[in-house]
Amino acid sequence: YQRRVHGELLAGLAHGSTPGSLPPPMNVLVVLALCAAALAAKDWNPTLIADSYINLGAVNHNPTTVNCTAYAQLFTSNGILHSPGIPDAMGWDSIQTACEQSHSQVDPLISFQTLNIPVLSWNTEKRLGFSWVINGIRTSDGVDVYAPAITAMFMNPAAVIEEAWSFYDDNLIKGRTVSAPPFNSTIYTTMYTHLGALGFQKETGNCTAWASLFTSDGVCNEPGVPATKGTDDLVALCQRRVARWSTYLPSVQLEIPVMSWNTEKRLAFQWTITGESVDGKSYVVPAISVLFMHSDGSVYQSWDWWDDRALPPPP
Repeated sequence: YQRRVHGELLAGLAHGSTPGSLPPPMNVLVVLALCAAALAAKDWNPTLIADSYINLGAVNHNPTTVNCTAYAQLFTSNGILHSPGIPDAMGWDSIQTACEQSHSQVDPLISFQTLNIPVLSWNTEKRLGFSWVINGIRTSDGVDVYAPAITAMFMNPAAVIEEAWSFYDDNLIKGRTVSAPPFNSTIYTTMYTHLGALGFQKETGNCTAWASLFTSDGVCNEPGVPATKGTDDLVALCQRRVARWSTYLPSVQLEIPVMSWNTEKRLAFQWTITGESVDGKSYVVPAISVLFMHSDGSVYQSWDWWDDRALPPPP
């Protein structure tokens, strides 16, 4: 599901950094997110990349400067844009057309980020997870649009996008009646974030249950280390996570389930890792996760965004 193609360096998007954040508690998480982003983004600007993406190439949130050519060139020449409910756009021409179609639906558009988490992969590739709000005026009826969204970006070492996956309710964009979620996402977010437990329990996690969320050859991609594949290794990964905590109480701030045009399921959620480590220190760390599932709901691939250096050290 994830293609790895290398492309041209996008001038101007590989310098500086400081993403922002705002899940509750705001005063704590804003500081944590800024520090984490600064550590992970020394040679690229994840805030600028995300801002250009969510505002369709516009500069400084100015809706009169939407530039779909610039938007398309955030991607490699054969990059892929995945949007809810429609076939993928691949390559600059197709992505530019998708941008123009989006702009025709919401104009003016002034979208904004609420959390930005850059990750430098173990193999030097870059990835970026961020939550944001599609904010503007619907062109069809002049009504305000406010649609929470999450995007996961996979990039080459030059910070050019190879794939971008966006999650939001398209009904909010098009003015249709908001329907029931396509599947019960809460059971997934609860079990995934609580490491297999259905809510807070004195004994942290149930690693057999956590691994059973995945297919037998499912893959979990957490920040900074090679992927973990297969049931036995997933159980061991979960156990290593559990061993960091004496008390563990994560919380989910936003979950966005999507049913793909080909009936596969996808789920993105913003959450906060909180708890007390075995040595008595307290931690509050913002996170974003994305699950890719078969139509039966089994997870074949998960991706996580957080700053592992802000978590308790492994035992």
